[in-house]
Amino acid sequence: MEPPDTLYALSDGIHIAYQRFGAGPDVVLIPPLVSNVELAWDHELYRRVLERDSHHIRVLMFDKRGIGCSDSSERAPTLEERIQDITAVMDAEAIERASLVGLSEGGLMAQLFAARHPERVEKLALINSTAGARSGRFVGDYTGPGERPVDLVHFVEQFQQLVRTWGTDPGFMVEWMMPSQRDNPAFVRWVGRLQRQTASPADIQRQIDSVLNLDATDCLSQIKAPTLVMHVKGDRVLHVAFGRYLADKITEAAYIEVPGEDHFLWVMPNWREFGDAMIEFLVGHRPRMTAQRRFAAVLFTDLVESTARSASAGDLAWRDTLESHDRICREVVEQYGGRIVKNTGDGLLAIFDAPSQAVGAASDIVIKLGSIDLGVRAGVHAGELEVRDDGDITGAAVNIAARVEQAASLGEIFVSSTVRDMLLGGDYQFANRGEHQLKGVEGTWKLYALGS
Repeated sequence: MEPPDTLYALSDGIHIAYQRFGAGPDVVLIPPLVSNVELAWDHELYRRVLERDSHHIRVLMFDKRGIGCSDSSERAPTLEERIQDITAVMDAEAIERASLVGLSEGGLMAQLFAARHPERVEKLALINSTAGARSGRFVGDYTGPGERPVDLVHFVEQFQQLVRTWGTDPGFMVEWMMPSQRDNPAFVRWVGRLQRQTASPADIQRQIDSVLNLDATDCLSQIKAPTLVMHVKGDRVLHVAFGRYLADKITEAAYIEVPGEDHFLWVMPNWREFGDAMIEFLVGHRPRMTAQRRFAAVLFTDLVESTARSASAGDLAWRDTLESHDRICREVVEQYGGRIVKNTGDGLLAIFDAPSQAVGAASDIVIKLGSIDLGVRAGVHAGELEVRDDGDITGAAVNIAARVEQAASLGEIFVSSTVRDMLLGGDYQFANRGEHQLKGVEGTWKLYALGS
């Protein structure tokens, strides 16, 4: 789906950026500390969850005041102002009653809103959340045998380190909040962009100071909406005991623990485990696992000699170069109507509706990366593949495209005979590169190099 337009709701003179998308029951998504409604669509790990949600619910997603695309602020928002932002977004869309999904500290805002405005809350889902500052004194009773204790001093120290590394060392945030992606360098680089486009270091410090002083402990018994509490068992940021405490103190709340360590659990490999449970709670039925067979052109790219270049350039310069690589690739793929499926270390996997789009994108990527002194190779194949509803793709066409790319050398774009035959008589010229044995693929394949 195309990313939705960003709109603005006025909340006491402050512009609150929000987006609406999807179809189904109205759901207001209250974000965690780090958010940018536009950049969220820019990475496949975030986008896949939003697109899947859009098939089942109508989402209102916003950036809190002082965060992302909303107006900045020179002071930390008060509790009343935070809650007013939720009201402003709902009123802008003339929604009198909706379900709330609160993520991390967004869950704290959701709890307070549900307690104060029960007439406007259909259902409440709290994901890796907490009741706030005072609850830390009680959650120790909710740790199980052999589990690590709740360490509030370490919790505060980690946030201090987050501010110190904000926008310059996103690896810290990924290791602490999303450790399942620690070995995904392209994702780590993107998190750096997310940090910088969420807030400045001073802004994020104000937000943290504000959040650490919020508390809904005394309001939990006032929540009357049907509630689902979900928590990752090994959450490194908010101990699972905080989730257990919430579920115990909110009347008749349902509770689910999900295996893993990520605080931002939508990037975990098992993200559907919580996603399906949330959708079932909100709409009344569990989504079916489906897969779609379709024809597509598959593009793989890979940087050549990236390890040597990294060593000679230095860490900071190489990071900036790779961020340029990521931006260029995403812009080109979007320009040619494709979709990035995933980053593959020093390259990417993308799909297109037509081979001409994939070849055109590959050509532009090689040229534009060459202009910043990055050598790349690319491979294109076309065929029927399986698109899973988590956005990933599988099938022989994907495996063949990967092998075609590996056969190419620096600066070359190789295509399979299938792609070459489909583009005969068009604008692209190809040179025969002979027959190749592709690893894991039966028989020999004629490969062709895109000419200038």
